[in-house]
Amino acid sequence: MIIVHTPADGGEVERFDFRSVRTSEASTITSLMSEDLTWQQVKARLGDDDPEAMRVIAFVIKKRSAPELRIADFDPAVADLAVKLDRKEVGEWAEVAAERIAENRDLPAEVVEVSLATILDEADDIDHAKETIQRLLAGKSAAAPDAAKPDNSASTTEESTGSEPSTSDSSPTSSTSTEPASTT
Repeated sequence: MIIVHTPADGGEVERFDFRSVRTSEASTITSLMSEDLTWQQVKARLGDDDPEAMRVIAFVIKKRSAPELRIADFDPAVADLAVKLDRKEVGEWAEVAAERIAENRDLPAEVVEVSLATILDEADDIDHAKETIQRLLAGKSAAAPDAAKPDNSASTTEESTGSEPSTSDSSPTSSTSTEPASTT
């Protein structure tokens, strides 16, 4: 998930990649929450667009590049914060959508397209979400291979979920939301 801070005053839009939270930061996040929550509960509240969870997580990530920042100094308006799906989550959504499309082959492509378009409101990378929808629709068309065939299902899944890791030197607050390679 990506927490997007869009200041109403026209200030710089900030993106905070939830997947980038370190273990020590997770501990800080749980201690800053007003209730005694487990990490799983914090994640669930973030998924529910909980303002406190969005603020605290964004604050902890922002503090990496602004160590002098204090929680009292980071109090954006609730309307300025949003949780969006990262590229990996859009890919996971696409896997489920592909299964549903295969189960409902009788639906017209137009109906499928309208139902898939809901992801555009939830995705941080709209272009990636549009490409994902187009791949799903291509699997629905008569000219495309039958998505229900076992020999094609694996390649469809790989296409829908694949993303290359970022090679940019961007800061963690403007991450492209790819998971770093494991060091263990």
